[in-house]
Amino acid sequence: MEEKTRNDSTALVRPRVYLGPGIALGPGKVDLLRKVGECGSISAAGRALGIPYKRAWLLIDTLNTGFGRPLVETATGGKGGGGAVLTSLGQQVVACYEALERRLNAEASTELAALRALLEPPEKK
Repeated sequence: MEEKTRNDSTALVRPRVYLGPGIALGPGKVDLLRKVGECGSISAAGRALGIPYKRAWLLIDTLNTGFGRPLVETATGGKGGGGAVLTSLGQQVVACYEALERRLNAEASTELAALRALLEPPEKK
């Protein structure tokens, strides 16, 4: 799914899903997972999203712990360099979230259009 920003001219639902005690999945974590998959690095993904490395690492750790197995696997840095990859589970989580987002946006199109219309200035008589 293409990234949306708050400057877009369309309304968009980006849900936060509470999956259980201590585990929530929302647009920030999914965007981070997606970027890790693209960049092959937590630090590069964080930089691309404007997130400090420590915060990005903590978000990934929270996801790995919450799901009970890794969504992202890391390799220790050093001379050959480190890196990070999305596991199969990580890929599935991103795909499920994207499908949920698409479905919610399609189903809520009328309400989203109504909310968007409220932003437009009233017509002058």
